Amino acid sequence: MKFSIPPRTALFAFLRHPRSWLNSATLGSAMVVLLWVSILAKHAENRTIDVDGTKRDLQNFALLFEENVLRSIGEMDKALLYLRRSISNADQSADFNKIVNTTDILSELIVQVAIIDANGIMRASNVGPQPAPPTDLSDREHFRFHVGRETDELFISKPLIGRASGKWSVQLTRRFLTPNGALRGVVVASFNPDHFKKFYGRIDLGTGATFSLIGTDGVVRAVGGNADTRLMLGQNLTGSKLMEHVNKGATEAFWDSATDKDMPHFVAPRTVTGHPLIVTASVPQSVVYRDSDRSLRLMISVGILLSLLIICAARRSWISETHVKQKTRQLHLTLEHMSQGIMMVTKDLEIPIINRKCVELLDLPLTYIHAPPRFDEMVAFQDQRGEFSSSNLPDGVSSLDIYGPKDAAGKFTFYERVRPDGVVIEVRSTRLADGGFVRTFSDITQRRLAQSNADRLASEDVLTGLANRRTLTEALERILSEQAIAPSDPTRNVAVLYLDLDRFKLVNDTRGHAVGDRLLQAVGQRLKESVRSCDLIGRLGGDEFAIILAVGGQDCKLETIAQRLVDAISRSYDIDGQQLLIGVSIGIAIAPRDGQTANELLISADLALYAAKAAGRCTYRFFAKEMNEDVKVRQQIETDLRKAIADDELELHYQPIINLQKSSIVGFEALARWRHPVQGMIPPDKFIPIAEECGLIDVLGQWVLNEACRQASKWPDGLTVAVNLSPMQFTNPGLASAIERALTETGLPPERLEVEITEGLLMQNTEANLATLQHLKELGVRIAMDDFGTGYSSLAYLQRFPFDRIKIDRSFVSKLGTGATSAAIVRAIVDIANSRGIHTTAEGVETEDQRASLASLGCDEAQGYLFSRPVPSTNISQVIAKWSEQARFAA
Repeated sequence: MKFSIPPRTALFAFLRHPRSWLNSATLGSAMVVLLWVSILAKHAENRTIDVDGTKRDLQNFALLFEENVLRSIGEMDKALLYLRRSISNADQSADFNKIVNTTDILSELIVQVAIIDANGIMRASNVGPQPAPPTDLSDREHFRFHVGRETDELFISKPLIGRASGKWSVQLTRRFLTPNGALRGVVVASFNPDHFKKFYGRIDLGTGATFSLIGTDGVVRAVGGNADTRLMLGQNLTGSKLMEHVNKGATEAFWDSATDKDMPHFVAPRTVTGHPLIVTASVPQSVVYRDSDRSLRLMISVGILLSLLIICAARRSWISETHVKQKTRQLHLTLEHMSQGIMMVTKDLEIPIINRKCVELLDLPLTYIHAPPRFDEMVAFQDQRGEFSSSNLPDGVSSLDIYGPKDAAGKFTFYERVRPDGVVIEVRSTRLADGGFVRTFSDITQRRLAQSNADRLASEDVLTGLANRRTLTEALERILSEQAIAPSDPTRNVAVLYLDLDRFKLVNDTRGHAVGDRLLQAVGQRLKESVRSCDLIGRLGGDEFAIILAVGGQDCKLETIAQRLVDAISRSYDIDGQQLLIGVSIGIAIAPRDGQTANELLISADLALYAAKAAGRCTYRFFAKEMNEDVKVRQQIETDLRKAIADDELELHYQPIINLQKSSIVGFEALARWRHPVQGMIPPDKFIPIAEECGLIDVLGQWVLNEACRQASKWPDGLTVAVNLSPMQFTNPGLASAIERALTETGLPPERLEVEITEGLLMQNTEANLATLQHLKELGVRIAMDDFGTGYSSLAYLQRFPFDRIKIDRSFVSKLGTGATSAAIVRAIVDIANSRGIHTTAEGVETEDQRASLASLGCDEAQGYLFSRPVPSTNISQVIAKWSEQARFAA
């Protein structure tokens, strides 16, 4: 602040010898003019400082918003590509509605997915009545964009109200082609612009701050902040100062008054990398100049007082010494009640003025208010107390050199200093004409915390606190660049572990996103606990994570780490008192052999992850070149499976269940079989996981249920049919109704149907699943727990639900006769079941000794190759006849 406060010694000299002042009117006028010129000059300097600081903050926030936009669009585009791949893998006559509603797309951002055919008619949508009625969208820009276009591009539409959803949305679209390269249609993912508004709402840049997402076409896609009315959703800014600024390629923040009649805004635009989008962060002029305006008010108050003092002194003929003292006290009170600390230092380093706020901010003794030391003595006192311990001063440079009358460059300026207690102080200095200076001190701790938080958000995943995709990719590129410098050094080898959670979607669908978010946070914490602090963990989006490890050429160590991660993530989670069980599949790629860039390495790790999932999940795989071919084979299986389901090419085989005491048949277990026209018989453990992953399990499960009930209705009365239900089927709230409908349509009595579930089902959304099972129980359907004894809490679930049957896992049956332990386990299971009135069935019986042991242990029923392999439905009558004859013989 360039204003001069007369030292107390000079003021008192004037009061003692008023008549020594000659031409007081002229001198007083000159002093007042100089005072106000200094105030105006200081105010101009402060405004420049405010603009520079605001520009820096806005550009940081714009970077943060760009990162959020890139992550959000990346997740949605990945969903589009997955949907498009599902269409491409399906037959040309495939049902689009079935694909839309069975394709697994995990994203909180997407409010609708749809498929538009080559004529612009919407043929499928997951919103509204099902199946979705055909809707003409040929006039929509997001369809017309792809017509006649030769390149495959992601299109981001203007905001519009969806004809199917009836809500504001922005459409992301990609085309899909026929085998001969003609346009077959467009896949659509719609997102709610309020998603960005919620994200922006976490950032408080001040009253009137606004944020926006704008297309390069000038149309606003999303808005947020504290002044939503400044820019409106869908507003066209073509020809505005903002668009002119962006179109010129300018990236600096600028003043924009064209869109606000009341007050100009300071706007920082940033082009979103790789997309025709712009993010802006802006604040009104009042916020930009908040600090300088506050300082101006302070300077005006002090200036008025000083002007009055000068005028009063000049008019000494009628100002008494008492009056001057009163004004001095008023000045003193003003200084004491300022929100900023202020200190005046003379050219001799005396401190004639220092207010209470200054003493408090610098934690100086209160005696300094009335008896301040010399300035150099005060700095030495602070230095001795360790006030500058975090400054890292160079050798030979004293604290006074840095924090004294001028900075190291010899200029009076402003700087920020962090005190030992963490308080951040902004210090501004102004030289006075007589060689002294005035210094002000402001506490800006909260402002810097807000900026630090924004910087953190730009580099971290908001939910888990782990590195986000951009930070992880940049770190990987940096590491690979260093590796390229010394390729022969094995200690520079780096591995990427690509992780995808198994069964997480089930939690999200049945427990809600809030529980899903808590689970993701718990997973992030376990990842941190499972690797070294020097390893970088990132969340790529959804339920995907990645870890960058320095391996030093020790691949075997990677196996240990990967298995440790699988074990850690697979342990049960307690979220709000609910036990949740998930798993993790891991793909591993090592540089430089599997890729020399971040993108190549991530793709290799992703292919290895694909192989891990195909191997049964909850495992890990290293990248190998042949995995590209494996992925193609798996994709072909998925395509063929869709066709097989659509064309009714699957069949059911049945394995008999035998009463051990009567040697009679009591029913059959239905098992799905797929006779592939090229590959022959494909076992269910190959195609069932694929059906679960690509969203076909509902359709497949419903077919198995309907077919089993239809065929069982033709069997002799009393024979039951057992059908396995996947945990994924329980995410469908209409499961119980579908079973009831199958029984009604086929005429099969409910008591002749038995559904088999695994314990894993009950560890996900227990209450909802138990309610579904209870509904089935009330219908008369029998409920069996499969693979009993292999899980964590089988006994606990027997207490919570009245199962009709438990099936003893084949792992116990196979060991009968090899020792007393297995027999004791089987006996315990049988005793527990008998005490609760539950039947027992042993699985995997292959020898006569096993049958005899089970019969002697009291097991009710058994199934396995000893009795019969699964047979087609056409052989059922022979099996029934065979066992009826044996039952008569046994009798």
